[in-house]
Amino acid sequence: MARRPPASSLDGARLTGPVPEGEAKVVRLVLSPPEAPAARPLPGRRARLLLNRLRRELRRDGWVAERRYGDEPVRLRVYSAAAPCVGESVMAVESAGGCWYVSSTGSLLAPCGRVDLAVREVGALLLPIVRAATVHPAGAR
Repeated sequence: MARRPPASSLDGARLTGPVPEGEAKVVRLVLSPPEAPAARPLPGRRARLLLNRLRRELRRDGWVAERRYGDEPVRLRVYSAAAPCVGESVMAVESAGGCWYVSSTGSLLAPCGRVDLAVREVGALLLPIVRAATVHPAGAR
């Protein structure tokens, strides 16, 4: 039997009032493990500055890093040109331990002052999946 998550795990969404006709309300459900530290996305301008730094280094390392700055929270979409259907979204968050880059799963990748470590962690997440997605069985074209 599936258990419903508590209302507090609704990633900052507010479920108040009816939705006007013709409009949709989007709620993204994020389940965090109980031991995960509370983290909140950084404000737009500061997050963009930190994500731009990360973007430059990811691109130098061979990754495609697209800005997704139209909505809050701002994030980077990181993927390989060889397998664009497989990627990771990275945000900058404020946690008890300071400012961190965080993956789409909520895993803390690296402190924002350690862009080199964040690049390595993103690569460690994506590289095995990209390799598996680009392997062709013998005889396949």
